[in-house]
Amino acid sequence: MCRTVSLRSFLIAVALVLGASLSWGQDVSVDRDELASIGDQTIKFINYVGPHEFVNTLDQIRSIGRMLGESIDPGESGEASVGGKYRVLHIVSPDIEEGLDADIFILEPEAAVDHIANLRTIIAGYLETAYGFASRDAYLLAEFITYYNAVYRGDIAMANQRYKAPVTEELVADKMGLDTHYSNWAGRTQMLIPLRGDGVRGEGAPPVVDTGAISDEQVIEEMREEEDMGLDSRRDMVELREDEIDQDQAALDERKEDVERRDEAVTEELEELQDKEDSGEVLTPAEEVRREELTQEKAAVEEEKAEVEEQQQKIDERTEEVLDMRDDIAEDENARMQGSGTEDTFTSAPEETPVWFLLVDDEGDGIPYGRVVKYNLDDGRRLAVSSVTAVRGRSMAILPDSLLVIAGKEGGNSKVHLMLLDRQSLETTREGVDDVFPGSLMTVRGSDIYLVTTVGNEWRLGKFNTSLGRTAVSDLAVEPWTSISFDGDSLFVQGDNGEILKLSASTLKEEAVLE
Repeated sequence: MCRTVSLRSFLIAVALVLGASLSWGQDVSVDRDELASIGDQTIKFINYVGPHEFVNTLDQIRSIGRMLGESIDPGESGEASVGGKYRVLHIVSPDIEEGLDADIFILEPEAAVDHIANLRTIIAGYLETAYGFASRDAYLLAEFITYYNAVYRGDIAMANQRYKAPVTEELVADKMGLDTHYSNWAGRTQMLIPLRGDGVRGEGAPPVVDTGAISDEQVIEEMREEEDMGLDSRRDMVELREDEIDQDQAALDERKEDVERRDEAVTEELEELQDKEDSGEVLTPAEEVRREELTQEKAAVEEEKAEVEEQQQKIDERTEEVLDMRDDIAEDENARMQGSGTEDTFTSAPEETPVWFLLVDDEGDGIPYGRVVKYNLDDGRRLAVSSVTAVRGRSMAILPDSLLVIAGKEGGNSKVHLMLLDRQSLETTREGVDDVFPGSLMTVRGSDIYLVTTVGNEWRLGKFNTSLGRTAVSDLAVEPWTSISFDGDSLFVQGDNGEILKLSASTLKEEAVLE
């Protein structure tokens, strides 16, 4: 990839890398130590505080990282250097299936950076241009990257276990990671930025920064030892990872739909050739060749379907990780509030162990009306009650930051719609626009929500996204009380005449009818 660097940026960067030290010219306290902990010891990033020949602006410092990033093509291995002081080895090996790729961010012996805030700013600039992160997200990642590399300083065993061989071959034990004292940075630093293959978008997609790796349990445990328990940064990381999951799920859904269309087309053409042969006709040589091509294409489609399913499982696992992170944050917020001595405001503090429950207020002629309540399992206190009093049915779905419910009543000026409630306050955050059967089951699969909705005067099976938009609806009417069962890329529901319908889980098109 060829990228252009402006003359102004080049001159700024040259001036920076030739300087004896990098200092931040913003109105901040540069002698404030950054704290975390490793086991019984405390990570304390000790920064240089003393005379400076000149003061650099934040943009000037960030430009070093940006210049490094402009020289990197995420899809290909490469190397970038600025002034012989800052170097990045971008190592990607798509032919090796197991393990992580990585960027190795190297501080050469003449590197001038000596403050953790400035180091993070350089890393953030790199992430902005190499991977397209917004400034705020890039700095958040840079913060986690520095903790990650302090936690795993010199841990070659971890690197050998998690990273691919081309990465570990470049590492030196006494340089790997980031020391906590600025004097041990220049010439003694090889920071790892873990990269995972972006299998969600298919073969050939460039790797992306593995946000899960840099926010793993050991890193979070160290951040929890900070005075503020790293809560703000951890909350921001959760939001960033949730956004990534949403984007990956949307991309994977597109792949699902594409492979379904290809599968249907190949299957249909193969069946036509088979029907012709079964009727006694002899296939022409061209048709025989075509059947062989279709058979090979069918095998390729099946292989891609398996890959899509594997990627879905990975997304589901990442979703569970983020949910666990949210629960840990809530627990720490509660513990911090308890330690503050502000018992009079404790009732509004986040819970330690939350559980959500549907409380039935009225039987509702067979389909109950109720509310969602949230309890603290540790002491049984009720923490919140939804303002919505017409929650229907007997189930709800717990999403990363919301609760999904069916609510409302039929008749008059009322409707029954999907609603999202905030997990903390139980206040309504979003309402769907499509009518829903009050007693419908809700089945959540990835980012897809399946339930019974309406088209005209008929009940149909509908597929919705987590923004409550309807993305597909069955052509056939269904029994509104139907169960929903899945088998791979298909699902089964009961039709309005009592038959069992086999539908595509992606398009909800009919695949078969079981009498």
